[in-house]
Amino acid sequence: MEHLSKYIENKNFILWVFLPDEELEEWWSQFEIEHPEEKRNILLARKVLLKFRTRNKELTEEEKIVLFARVLKQIEEKEKSSNSRFLVFTFLRYAAVALLFFSVGALLFYKQNQFNPQFISQKLSEPIPENSAKLIRANGEDIILNHEKSILKYQADGKLVIDNDTIRNNEIKPDRQMAMNQLIIPYGKTSELQLPDGTKVFLNAGSRLVYPENFTGKSREVFLVGEAFFDVKHDKQHPFIVQTNDFRVKVLGTRFNLCAYPTDNVVETVLAEGKVSMEKNDGGVFEKAIELLPNQLASFNRTTKETKIKAVDTDNYILWTEGLLKFESTDLSRITKRLERFYNVRFQYAEPLLGGLRISGKLQLKEDFNEVCERVARAASVKINKKGDGLYEIAR
Repeated sequence: MEHLSKYIENKNFILWVFLPDEELEEWWSQFEIEHPEEKRNILLARKVLLKFRTRNKELTEEEKIVLFARVLKQIEEKEKSSNSRFLVFTFLRYAAVALLFFSVGALLFYKQNQFNPQFISQKLSEPIPENSAKLIRANGEDIILNHEKSILKYQADGKLVIDNDTIRNNEIKPDRQMAMNQLIIPYGKTSELQLPDGTKVFLNAGSRLVYPENFTGKSREVFLVGEAFFDVKHDKQHPFIVQTNDFRVKVLGTRFNLCAYPTDNVVETVLAEGKVSMEKNDGGVFEKAIELLPNQLASFNRTTKETKIKAVDTDNYILWTEGLLKFESTDLSRITKRLERFYNVRFQYAEPLLGGLRISGKLQLKEDFNEVCERVARAASVKINKKGDGLYEIAR
């Protein structure tokens, strides 16, 4: 039973149980394939959480505690362990977690003010398309973006300019609680966006940004799926917050890159200028925020839940905004993953170990794809052969 806490206290797992979407289903399905030994723990953790779903009434605090205890007892009866002291310790640990959970509220082990539920509904409402980039406006209007790199800019008068064309002001229905837009960029395309507050966002391929029509309240908050570089407009009175499935990054005015693709096991934040504070969405009440200084990288592993900080050359992480890909002693698999997203292609390896080859160099992403492949092949001493429509094989 000691292995259940990493799921019961994991926000992504909780969202998968109660609010599943295509991205979460894909991530957890892949996780089960890679970790077959965890299937039993995952099943038990799901049963624990689903026990708290009620139908007709709101439970009192006492009823919730009793229900939680019954759930633990059911699991305890299924566990095969002769160490009674361990079982008592584990039970008390979960009882303490239950008391904390029920006293804090209904957002399941993470702070209620950490996550805007409006972002969840927006994220679920529209999958990332395969070909066309689009802007879904708060009034429900869809605007197809035809350029390889679309440029969107909110002017001081509230008007939106897309690729030099002025778009009419957005008419928001009065019953909408929060006017949210979604900028959705598929593989093979990128976008540059200037938000209403003057903050510039460079959105990479296969990414999504959810943001309000206008920033109101004490903070400026957006939601990111994928990768983006932020050049935040300084406003001491209104901190800028980037929310992801795993972290919330809080800044006043700074420049940083955030890579949080759902299919990647690692979330990376690189600070180029200023200072950022990072907090886990499922962090405990007493868990401290992580602070980054310029030229530092914070790497969060979704499996181990560990965050490592190290000094880096920021050019290796932000030059993609200028159509360049720079890398130093980087796994070939990481390079090809970025190329897959930028060119909307797919690579496969004739030998799995080839993905671990480390190479260094710089690529002009605006060049012809075949020429880019030749450069990569020379650097890694491999061959890259086309196998089908958009499919390439890497072999010796």
